[in-house]
Amino acid sequence: MHSRIRHVTIDCHDPYSQAAFWADVLGFVEDPDNPNAPDDPEALIIDPSGRHPGLLFVPVPEPKSLKNRVHVDLVPPSTRDETVDMLLTRGATLVADHRKPDGTGWAVLADPEGNEFCVERSSAERGIAPPSDTGSDQDYPDGIRTAGERQMLSDMLEWYRAAVLRKVDGVSPATARTSPVRSGTTIAGLLKHLALVEDSWFTERFAGVDDLEPWASAPWDDHPDWEFHTAVTDPVDDLVTLYQAACDRSRSAAADHDLDDPAAAPGRRGFTLRFAYVHLIEETARHLGHMDILREFLDGSIGE
Repeated sequence: MHSRIRHVTIDCHDPYSQAAFWADVLGFVEDPDNPNAPDDPEALIIDPSGRHPGLLFVPVPEPKSLKNRVHVDLVPPSTRDETVDMLLTRGATLVADHRKPDGTGWAVLADPEGNEFCVERSSAERGIAPPSDTGSDQDYPDGIRTAGERQMLSDMLEWYRAAVLRKVDGVSPATARTSPVRSGTTIAGLLKHLALVEDSWFTERFAGVDDLEPWASAPWDDHPDWEFHTAVTDPVDDLVTLYQAACDRSRSAAADHDLDDPAAAPGRRGFTLRFAYVHLIEETARHLGHMDILREFLDGSIGE
């Protein structure tokens, strides 16, 4: 395992102004959970795609002279002190030791050519939970392999719905909003989209219930991907609640019908309840796979 760059820290006179300038240049944004303010002691901007380290601007009294004003802060995979000792054996030198008796603080080192960098405490030392494992032994429901068609379709969809909720359990707001791909896809957007899909296929089209919010008042003509774009401002708990409520409505819509029953308001092409089940299984499984990859890429969490 190797250390990763968490922030590139830049010494400057006015952190807030410098952060605003570089955010404009790079398309970076403030941390949505800790926005910058003019009187803050430092200012952080982050890459919304999650592909690059953040930039952290800190004030220093001296103007730029011969000292390199940019250095990296390393978050080690092991402990801070073990990493410092290892780096010293690799040719680094200790420039300043800001480690404190209570275990907090950091060490400033220099590489063999004198470029300074900091070694912070590891994530575990800072009390950050390790990546979660949502489980690799989540077997299919009992009896599904030999169940009748209706029970099989219903149980399979429920299995995937439960997996979606496991996949977003414990995800941080920043991780849920971050997209490391060019399409801008986020975990939050996928969760809101799955809520839309549930309501659209089961409640609106199959059962014929219209004017469901938040979909009825959404500006679809102007923003065809409205649910994906607006999800990044929604609290994760609210999105979970929205998805669970949509799933409950889907269950109610299907409860008293046979698989061959036609949709009440299908739109341009008719379909049966059977097709709604098959499509929702496919759709949920597909986007669960997207969530799985995004979560592992962004915070290391794995599992079914």
